Amino acid sequence: MKIKLLPVYLTIAVMALLQSCSKEDDTYSDKQTNIALTLVNPEDLSGVSFSDLSISFKELNTGKVTQSTSFVNNKLTITLSEGSYEIAVDGKIRYAADGSTAEASVSGYNKSVVITGQTAAVSLNLFLKTTQSDFIIEEVFFTGTKTPEGKQYWGDKYFKIYNNTDKVLYADGLMIAQSEFMTTDKQAYTPNIMAQSFAASNIAIVPGKGTTYPIAPGEFFIIAEDAINHKEYNSASIDMRTAAFEFYTEDADDVDNPAVPNMENLFSSMVIHNRGFKSFVIARLPITKDAFLANNTYDYEYNLVIGGESYPMGESVYSIPNTWIIDAVNLSVQSEFQWIVTAPTLDMGWTYCGKVDADQSRYGKSVRRKVLSSASNGKKILKDTNNSTLDFSPEVKPSLMN
Repeated sequence: MKIKLLPVYLTIAVMALLQSCSKEDDTYSDKQTNIALTLVNPEDLSGVSFSDLSISFKELNTGKVTQSTSFVNNKLTITLSEGSYEIAVDGKIRYAADGSTAEASVSGYNKSVVITGQTAAVSLNLFLKTTQSDFIIEEVFFTGTKTPEGKQYWGDKYFKIYNNTDKVLYADGLMIAQSEFMTTDKQAYTPNIMAQSFAASNIAIVPGKGTTYPIAPGEFFIIAEDAINHKEYNSASIDMRTAAFEFYTEDADDVDNPAVPNMENLFSSMVIHNRGFKSFVIARLPITKDAFLANNTYDYEYNLVIGGESYPMGESVYSIPNTWIIDAVNLSVQSEFQWIVTAPTLDMGWTYCGKVDADQSRYGKSVRRKVLSSASNGKKILKDTNNSTLDFSPEVKPSLMN
């Protein structure tokens, strides 16, 4: 789609005594703060009651974790030392739905809440967690590698998609999309559709007729940028010839391995951002490709401010309804993060490779989902709380390098 010149993450509500953490005072003493925490119900729910609620407060300077389950309805009082805290809540919820009662899991998260003074009031938004019944993103190797001579090498990035369920899943028709927006650049996009849809800059689809590519429980498949033996060109890279699929663009200077099926480019060609400014989702397409292209365009506008001057901008891309999305991971850079670019119901956190922009130490590192448990048959269960900050290990060695 062409750019045209023309003439957002629902933030977790935190009240009272919040400060910027960019210049945090590391001299917090043993002073105690009495905290009144209120959990805010997910939107549009009535007749709400909670059970099995648990909360953890992790002090970011010391690493000390304080846990509690002492909720009365959706309120908790607790005394903590002054400091900067990561707060995470998990539990179950009952609510009225169509004349009956429905049950679901909920979670809430705030990466940094600064607490000082004798008392503090904090509120935390809760979001419904979807039940996992399809693939999840196990790993994203987006940084690429460097040659022994220190030059940036292209083409060896990959996605690792895992069957975290107890049934056979089919990769056929699975969509993978890269975000249009960047986690390092927050703009007031109009209209803001993030609560309903994911704006995509690239979308590719696994080929197949529906049952062509079965993936057993506990198994994975790789989508490679280029499914070749990269070690022939860079000894620090990876042999990707065993990938299940590869991205390929016919009208570009791209490498094609005819032994590996190509992903179908639904919208634009997949060019994986190697600094981690963008986010990714996988989704199921419940309509035809032609119907998607006809009915899911997204035209947005915003004002680009440079040097105090405002320039009206806009673009037309495609969006994927959140109800189609089965997993998401937000990526960013520690020093540059501004917002997540998915609805928090899909992912309320983010992960990274690189602590500063263009971090030279990021090469040869990936983000990998944590293992929650392992079954007696060797099948591992991966952590999936819809919070990439908690679910993923940042800056780790890519699994295909092991």
